Amino acid sequence: MAEKFLHDHEDWLLRKSLEFPKPISLGQYFKDGGRICLSHQMSEREVMVVESDETDRPWIRLENDRISIHVNAGNPKEAMIKDGCRKLASQFLPDWVQWAEERTGLKAGKVRIGDQVTRWGSCSHRGTVSLNWRIILLPRDLGSYVIFHELAHLAEMNHSTRFWAKLEEFVPHAREVDRCLTRTGKKIFSLGRDR
Repeated sequence: MAEKFLHDHEDWLLRKSLEFPKPISLGQYFKDGGRICLSHQMSEREVMVVESDETDRPWIRLENDRISIHVNAGNPKEAMIKDGCRKLASQFLPDWVQWAEERTGLKAGKVRIGDQVTRWGSCSHRGTVSLNWRIILLPRDLGSYVIFHELAHLAEMNHSTRFWAKLEEFVPHAREVDRCLTRTGKKIFSLGRDR
């Protein structure tokens, strides 16, 4: 039965598979000009991956317009780059949430940073806002959108008309921005995944 489905839908499956971006590594993403944004008030910064034999763990240097992620040349570079990005997200995303809380009047009980497989974020009934570390790889406006989206769930725990009306208070044209996130996010969401 499954074989028949695959055979009958072969053309459709091929078209759908071509909609997903070709997977690339974080190292290649940054080499090709990928950037990181750490807050609502900072512009996206160029990222330089620096290989060295002098470190066994990633370390990060923040400069005005650049972020350097230093990794060991002999260790698996991709895992170290991802670890460095996750550390940056854990350090900076809670402040980004605090900024958004001040604008919305909504307060998260707790903020968690994770490596979610299918979501940019979520909000629990207890008020915990969980964010995907990859938010820092989004353009600033889309990163802010994700945070406002999750905070709006503190007022409406669904995607009803009332939820979208609440979100529109903080993000004009929220549905349009959401569609932009879906388009832009496909490539970014695949970064830092085990191949």
